[in-house]
Amino acid sequence: MKKSILLKFRRKVGGILLLCLLSSVGYSQNKAVVTGKIREEGGQGGLPGVNILVKGTSTGTLTDAQGDYRIEAAPSDVIVFSFVGYLTQEATVGSQAVIDVSFKVDVTTLSEVVVTGYGSEKKADITGAVAVVDMKPVLANSTGNPMQSLQGRVAGLYIEKNGGSPAGDNTRILIRGLNTLGNNDPLYVIDGTPTTNPLIFNTLAPSSIESVQVLIDASAASIYGSRASNGVIIVTTKQGTSKGAEKLSITLNSSLGVASEKPQRYKMLNAVQRGEAIWRGSVNDKTNPSNPLYIFDWNKDFNNPVLNSVTPVNPVGGNPLVPTGDTDWQRTTYKQAIISQTDLTLSAGNANSAILVNMGYLKNTGTMAFTNYDRVSTRVNAHTGFFDQKLKFGINTEIAVSNQTLTANDLGGASTPSLAITLAPTIPVYQTNGIYAGPTGGGYSDRNNPLHMQDINKWDNQNKTIIFGNVYLEAQLIKDLFIKSSLGVDYNNVLSKDIELAFQEGFLGRSINSLRNTTALTLNLTWSNTLRYQRTFGKSNVGFIGGVESISSKFQTFSAFKEGFANQTQDYFYLDAGTGRNLAGGNATGNQLLSFFGKINYSFNDKYLASVTLRRDGSSRFGANNRYGFFPAANVGWRIANESFMQGLKVVSDLKLRAGFGSVGNQSIGDAASLGLYAPNYGTISGPYTNTGTAYDLSGANGGTLPSGFVSTQAPNPDLKWETTTEFNFGLDFGLFDNKLYGSVDVFQREISGILIQPPVASAIGEGQLRWVNGATKENNGFEIQLGYRGSVGALTYSITGNLGQFRDKITKLPDEVRAAYPGNAEKSIVGHSQLSQFGYIANGIFKSQQEVDAHATQPGKGIGRIRYQDLNGDGSADLLVGNLGLNSQLKASEKEPIELFYKDFDDNGSVDPILCLYNKHKSYPYITRDELFAQH
Repeated sequence: MKKSILLKFRRKVGGILLLCLLSSVGYSQNKAVVTGKIREEGGQGGLPGVNILVKGTSTGTLTDAQGDYRIEAAPSDVIVFSFVGYLTQEATVGSQAVIDVSFKVDVTTLSEVVVTGYGSEKKADITGAVAVVDMKPVLANSTGNPMQSLQGRVAGLYIEKNGGSPAGDNTRILIRGLNTLGNNDPLYVIDGTPTTNPLIFNTLAPSSIESVQVLIDASAASIYGSRASNGVIIVTTKQGTSKGAEKLSITLNSSLGVASEKPQRYKMLNAVQRGEAIWRGSVNDKTNPSNPLYIFDWNKDFNNPVLNSVTPVNPVGGNPLVPTGDTDWQRTTYKQAIISQTDLTLSAGNANSAILVNMGYLKNTGTMAFTNYDRVSTRVNAHTGFFDQKLKFGINTEIAVSNQTLTANDLGGASTPSLAITLAPTIPVYQTNGIYAGPTGGGYSDRNNPLHMQDINKWDNQNKTIIFGNVYLEAQLIKDLFIKSSLGVDYNNVLSKDIELAFQEGFLGRSINSLRNTTALTLNLTWSNTLRYQRTFGKSNVGFIGGVESISSKFQTFSAFKEGFANQTQDYFYLDAGTGRNLAGGNATGNQLLSFFGKINYSFNDKYLASVTLRRDGSSRFGANNRYGFFPAANVGWRIANESFMQGLKVVSDLKLRAGFGSVGNQSIGDAASLGLYAPNYGTISGPYTNTGTAYDLSGANGGTLPSGFVSTQAPNPDLKWETTTEFNFGLDFGLFDNKLYGSVDVFQREISGILIQPPVASAIGEGQLRWVNGATKENNGFEIQLGYRGSVGALTYSITGNLGQFRDKITKLPDEVRAAYPGNAEKSIVGHSQLSQFGYIANGIFKSQQEVDAHATQPGKGIGRIRYQDLNGDGSADLLVGNLGLNSQLKASEKEPIELFYKDFDDNGSVDPILCLYNKHKSYPYITRDELFAQH
């Protein structure tokens, strides 16, 4: 009776209660028992926990540990079979008493296999913070740099591009922000071989990449130990396949793109605006606006100054060959770049063996004048099996050769991007005789013409040869137990050529030309041996991987220098052709790592997940007392969506809660950081009695070659130990509406202790007493949100993804003797703030009268015409503030002369330049250039 009433209300059908009863009786009389087994496509065993439901009813069940099920249903009923990670299937009962189902994997959801460290796991079983990259945008990338195509696609991954580099090199790659005061580069693992060189990843052809995973938190990255403190990027390249036995597959990919120069540019003054700024600065200071570069026509009234016109002095510096110009130096220096990339892939294989060969060519003409980049690469991946695939041998190799034309520096060391925003616009690009124009004195700075600097350095280049890959042998000892040995090679040879031509540009010039050749050779060998086991016992699934890894790193450099080349043509600049001064030098270093590691994964009933990782690393860089470090990690996960109480909630396709703790080490210091170092320094006589080196006139000969000793350059520290990062991570993965809407949320807290630093030493202690110590602590916390939606309209499929991330780092402990190397002063130190923090005052105008000066709070640089700083707390003194990436302030619109104080990295050297810059968006107060601020401040 109750069942009939429920049926009546659920279907919202009116009518006689008797009709409902008859319908219910008829339905129950036609039901029969349906049984069956659920398997994964191609699998032998059954799938436990599969949800089985009679469509349109609440009648349902789950498969048992063997994948078997039993349910009552009528012939007209439709049975729905669903399981997370697999495509939902339906079957009409009809006359069938047995319905077996073979589940197909849903490749768009969590059943995909993810490489997570010396092995792989199902994405659904991952308990750490791991980002799996959608490879379609990477394959469509036309920049030739796979890393840049990841920009903005992974929450917690921050990529900053280097301006003007045609090689597409990245200046900074961060995972969860700044974690240490030293090197923050992540570890790259490509086909199982580790490297800290991002160029290896950048040389890969996008079409050869199979998958990219980012191990974000310490618990996920801990199995890689010593070099994983800044996160891990795992790259797997494609292997050879065939559609049929021995069939050859040929794929050609080609792309052509244009890179704009506009992202490199800043809004600058033209020639007249620059003069207006100079005039405005002078009248604000109540001084006569006399300048050798401009003629000012104004009313001479300082109380109510009116500028009628500004005329640049012609010719520049009084040189008749240099007429006054109005040059946009950025437009002159930058250009649009053409990027072309072509690669050919050959793939073949059969049941036992496969091979893939990828050959690619990339050309980037560069966004800066006279720059260029060419790269030829070849990848060979091959594997073969013996004894019914119980023994496998394979090789993964990448060979890349590139040539890059470098950007230039002027005589003072400023780079071309800096020159393009500092040189006065009144200087033309060329003199009337076709020669490059430059500063001619008479009030102009001593900066070079940036286009000329690029031109005379167009023969400077770097030739790089990279060989990267591994060979491996894997054997199946018994069922589910595998042993693997792999030898990886990371070889990088860089040959740099720096030609300094003799030239004359205005009053600047160089009379002696020179050539410097430099060779830098890096060789890293990685030998790893692992034992892997995976087995299912009823509802339990256990996986184990353990191993030992040895890494040897060697670096060697050599340089030779020669002056005096009679002919300034490219082919003449070889060392033997020089006739002047010559120098040579070289160095070599190396380090070793020995690691032992193990990881156990466990899951029960596909609901409850756990993993434990242990790693012990030993480094030759540390003192004998602390050479080894122990780094554990643990994770737990709960797949809530697989619980029985969630089965009726159809909106939720997947829901997993996870938490993790991890500890990893950092050894990014010099190879001899723990040792006492001495160096020979013959030196020279700088006066009648003083010798700057270690040579000494023991015999009293007062001339000739003197015997030389050694000077201490570094004090030993046998107690130097590992820098340690400890992290807690809490995450939630979800999928809604058949995983059409999916995403994840992660919250993390990091502490970095024992940070490796080299504090300065007081001169009274003596020379050579600098040494590395564990002397600082940082905290870093934040969150990441990843959200995506996939859908279809007819035959068109689409996906939308987005992410949001934030990190907040702060230094919590820093030795007093080190604080001077960071922003701040005695009032406000960097402690308690981010290492990116900048210190400064908030500006709220300029002083226009002595009355304003007298009435205002105490501040540095107080005077008429100078910047006025805010007193924020009313204590009678301008307040020094600390802020990330600069300070910004703008006056209210009612102010007559609004200005903004900010800080910027002008020369792209990675640090903010200590120069005050006035910037205004209103025509009533002109822009002021950096040149003028050099002179005024």
